[in-house]
Amino acid sequence: MHRPISFCLLMLAVQPLHAATCDIDVAAMEFRIEDLEPSYGAVTSDISCDLPTLPVHRLMCDAAAASQDDLWRMGRLDDLAWVYALENATGLMVDLEDPVRDESFLATRDACSDVACLCKVLIDHTNDSLGGTSPYAQ
Repeated sequence: MHRPISFCLLMLAVQPLHAATCDIDVAAMEFRIEDLEPSYGAVTSDISCDLPTLPVHRLMCDAAAASQDDLWRMGRLDDLAWVYALENATGLMVDLEDPVRDESFLATRDACSDVACLCKVLIDHTNDSLGGTSPYAQ
């Protein structure tokens, strides 16, 4: 039995669009994560996927569960980059298991309700943290 083309187009339209809309170099992102992991691997996300309530947290947790999605990895890079930047700016060691968070960034990120906003916020914050060593276009 064949489905009408309108049904197929509708199904494509309701499929979640995640990191593909971020237009990033995934290999460069992964390379930068691998570079930071040895020093900052104990840093964890502030987002708990046990019962995510905010729309942006649900987007991130859905991404973490999806094998082809890079939003969670972008969040991972941002977490590592923030702690790296904090240590470089202050010259002090950060408690990697409980780092000080960028509350302004978290408020901006958590106000997002769609992927486009989340992409922009993650890219901007990572660029601010890593400067010229960020894998994202500046």
